[in-house]
Amino acid sequence: MDLLDIQTTLREFELERYNIHNLLIKVLRIAKYRLDVKEIIFMSLNKSSSLTNDKYLALYSEIKTIAIKKGLSSNEYKTIFVDVYENYYKNQRTTDWYELTSKSVEKGYVVGLSVSELTDYINQIEKVLETNTIPEGLHSLDLYYENEKKQKLDGIYLNHLGSCKSILNKIRDYLIDYLVNVESEMVINKELDDMDFKNELLILIQQGHEVKAKCSEVGLYGTLYISGADYIAWIEKCKLFIKKHVSDTEIQENFFNIAKGANESGETPFNSMIGILTALQDYDFTPTPVVHTDINKKIDKIFISHSSKDIEYVTALVDLLNNIGIKKSDKHIFCSSLTGYDIPYGENIYEFLKLELNNNNIMVLFVLSHNYYESAPSLNEMGAAWITSKEHNSVLTPNFDFKKITGAIDPTKISFYMNDKDGLNKFRDTIVKTFELDEIDYKIWDRDRKIFTDKVDAIAKTEALNLNTQVKLERVKKLNENKMELHLRFINITDKEIEFKFIDLELGDSSGNKLNMSVDEDLLDEFRLYPRENKIVKWTFDYGSSYNPRRDDSKLSKISFEIYS
Repeated sequence: MDLLDIQTTLREFELERYNIHNLLIKVLRIAKYRLDVKEIIFMSLNKSSSLTNDKYLALYSEIKTIAIKKGLSSNEYKTIFVDVYENYYKNQRTTDWYELTSKSVEKGYVVGLSVSELTDYINQIEKVLETNTIPEGLHSLDLYYENEKKQKLDGIYLNHLGSCKSILNKIRDYLIDYLVNVESEMVINKELDDMDFKNELLILIQQGHEVKAKCSEVGLYGTLYISGADYIAWIEKCKLFIKKHVSDTEIQENFFNIAKGANESGETPFNSMIGILTALQDYDFTPTPVVHTDINKKIDKIFISHSSKDIEYVTALVDLLNNIGIKKSDKHIFCSSLTGYDIPYGENIYEFLKLELNNNNIMVLFVLSHNYYESAPSLNEMGAAWITSKEHNSVLTPNFDFKKITGAIDPTKISFYMNDKDGLNKFRDTIVKTFELDEIDYKIWDRDRKIFTDKVDAIAKTEALNLNTQVKLERVKKLNENKMELHLRFINITDKEIEFKFIDLELGDSSGNKLNMSVDEDLLDEFRLYPRENKIVKWTFDYGSSYNPRRDDSKLSKISFEIYS
């Protein structure tokens, strides 16, 4: 953490008024780095939602380890924690709040929402207020009652809106004041450091002249030579100083090149070295920040990492991105399963993917599903995106369990389900902000979002039937040299009757021989799996390959199928 980090964060606060959750996390990291216990307590309390007694005590214990590390006693820490909770956290959150259950204004009410929840609630209220309109064409009496109802609802939500914004403003001001104080402290320390460096320089220059006087000898032709252990030691001290404190590589190279042949040479190398040291008295010793081009470079392309089996979900998602404002072009979207957005003809697949993921201007969008985690290429993309530290977001298909997120993706990073309206709203805001797009009229967005969620729900309904239907190979029985009998267990955990479009089987024996076949369509036309039915069906198949039914290896068996929705 350096002065530039603090100043950058302060500039970010200028751009954000209420959506300050990410900035709070950033400032919290700064406070933890500095062991600023008071600020850690304040930000941790504001990051937490529904602060129950158990959460309060857990937070108290968690921060106590930091306080002890800083050298505070248990009593000192307790005093600070209580003071922050009562005089800062509660004081900033105490307001006159209209309580919906009691239908009255509760004075001295402490709003317990976290910073992120306050931001979300503000967005919800603003949408409610925007849509709370009086229908046209009402009778005068009906118009009167509708107007009364509208004003009452507006009054309630304006009360909540004002309170939430006031709380966030107070938290924001607290964080800014803290950063300004840290900045001032670091500026003073920097000035002191500069003074120390310049004093060290003056000492080196003075020592140089003393060493020259001590180590100089006149040659046969009256030429002055400087050499000796003290001269070499002085040169090495100068090199160490420059290497440690001077980030300008040109200055470093110049000094080091001169120093190489300085011993047992004349005055010229010595004078050059003294000249560089003298010039450094006006040098700014602030460390040059490392510029991360992959973060600072503007993102202008989305790489959709998905399983090809989820093509229907992905097609709908690309349509939604187009509606948000992402252009219909392979320059702005890469999706290997969709024509026009896929790998160009003639390109090597793996080399192309490698180049895409090495670009600094892409955002990776993971479409997580059961199929994704069964796809080796998808998992490879996930690992590559993680290694190259790409900006990424995760969207979950409706039937995928959030708890099953594994691998390189951080499950604590915000993800959302495809049919989650609030999640889609935040996703749209992220895309609009990241790609600097024009805002969409909310009515148009509501319509586009509904079309998308309707599509997703329809796809998910069919997928759920497949997920809730199981077909397992129980036994392979050889009947003769050409025929075998398969014992297949069918399980239907739904309340619906199931009909199969197809069932494909891949069998393998212990010698590595494989056999691929499909269930005859005539069998499937007559076959039904009734609600909550669990049964074994025996079907006879011909086989003629080198596969040996008696040596069937169940671990090598694969069954794929699809059912009618």
